[in-house]
Amino acid sequence: MSIYDKVKNHGIKLIDCLVSIVDKPSSKNFCVFFDIDDTLISSKNGKNIEPIYELYNYALSKNVRPILITARPGLSSNIDKTIKQLGENVIKGYDLLYFRPEYMENVEEFKTFARRNANECGYTPLFSIGDMKWDVGSYGGIPLLIQ
Repeated sequence: MSIYDKVKNHGIKLIDCLVSIVDKPSSKNFCVFFDIDDTLISSKNGKNIEPIYELYNYALSKNVRPILITARPGLSSNIDKTIKQLGENVIKGYDLLYFRPEYMENVEEFKTFARRNANECGYTPLFSIGDMKWDVGSYGGIPLLIQ
């Protein structure tokens, strides 16, 4: 079993635990933070990483809102390319999509800022998932690090 499958299974268990406790997760704006590169989409071939894509869709099916946070710089060309790539990979239904501002060079600082901002916007994180330590830090709920 791959690390991606293990992370997917753990994420599903966390979502199921939440759903068994809370009648309507969407009423509390529960969310999951997803990194894009080498988490949802492979940087090698530009395609979905299937187990994480399945977890993404599972969260949606249980009314847990996906929020995407990418370290890709927030240049208009990157934004257009990313939105096109997400569409081509049928990654839809996310509530928020954060890009790193050009002035913010520190990725860990940016990812923390984005998670904190989502919290301040009324989202309650269940977990965060990514392939780098800064993908799963403060304000992200339970960390699911792909290593």
